Amino acid sequence: PETNAPANRWGYFCDYLTQRGHEVFVLTSFPNHPLRKIFPNYKNAWCYREEKNGIKIIRTWTYISSSIKFLPRLLNYLSFAFSSYWNSKKIPPVDLIIISLPPIFIGFTGLRIVRQRNIPVILDIRDLWPEAAESTGYIKKGFIYQLFKQRAKNLYQKANCLIVNSPALKKHLVTDYAVSANKIVYISNGVDFELFSQEVDTSFVERQYNLFDTFVVSYIGLLGFAQNLEVIIETAQLLKDNKDIKFLIVGVGPLEQKLKVQVKKLKLDNIIFTGLIPHNEINQYIGVSDICLIPYKNDPVFKENIPSKMFEYMAAKKPIIINLEGEASRMIQEAQAGILVKPNDPLDLKTLFWN
Repeated sequence: PETNAPANRWGYFCDYLTQRGHEVFVLTSFPNHPLRKIFPNYKNAWCYREEKNGIKIIRTWTYISSSIKFLPRLLNYLSFAFSSYWNSKKIPPVDLIIISLPPIFIGFTGLRIVRQRNIPVILDIRDLWPEAAESTGYIKKGFIYQLFKQRAKNLYQKANCLIVNSPALKKHLVTDYAVSANKIVYISNGVDFELFSQEVDTSFVERQYNLFDTFVVSYIGLLGFAQNLEVIIETAQLLKDNKDIKFLIVGVGPLEQKLKVQVKKLKLDNIIFTGLIPHNEINQYIGVSDICLIPYKNDPVFKENIPSKMFEYMAAKKPIIINLEGEASRMIQEAQAGILVKPNDPLDLKTLFWN
């Protein structure tokens, strides 16, 4: 029931495989993202089985904390790596294992399982570790970083096949990790076209947040460390005297409270936080938007990313502003779906909106 990009990506994949007659088992944690709280109707037990749309799901115990500090996050990763290994024994013989990364610890567990079962393994790589962890501030370059990088290299090279969601990730794996290009497959993120391309009634959202006769600039997604959401607040401050422009921030995440405190301190009334919105209602929030934002931190690691929200914006025919040159901005500009602005420059955004 989670609505983040990995859950959506593999939800679609599993449905696709099941509909074509394959038997699919999913070994995962109890739903808790992005609030780091167990969803209603679930309890964080050692093991729990359920079935949805023909997909057999085994949920395994994980240490869950809402803290954004390094140690609780590490315990979360390690606890899942431990419990998933033991609960994997409840899955009958299978022909193939697919592991979704990051975090990298899942890969280490999965590699041990495939060795014992003597079956092939596919890695679905959404971000490179430890590069992504270093870029978001969880670890620093040094001995631990190099240790993780060496272990990751070993993992990538031993996999039978690697799936990447960005062509730049493929290039990075070949160049920096010495992975054979022949075993890397590019499968981009996608979009539920029927949900996001149709005309949608936005009257509820307009009434809820008083957005009538307003130019709406929206960010929709995780309020996390990879996103440069501070630049939205800084831009809103520059435009606070323009009552015709409002900024809609849709989603939750580890930085939500920090951002709200910043907005309150600056006494901004042109920024609206909606909180968590179900994925099947996101089209209403995109529909009410005049411009949709993809703000990244100015870090080379994120230049390789192609966020799933980009496809949702494009399906809804909404113009996009992205602030980091890379794979995503290249696709946006080639499709004439938006423009690239300077990273970390609220004045550039302010001038654009003003014009």
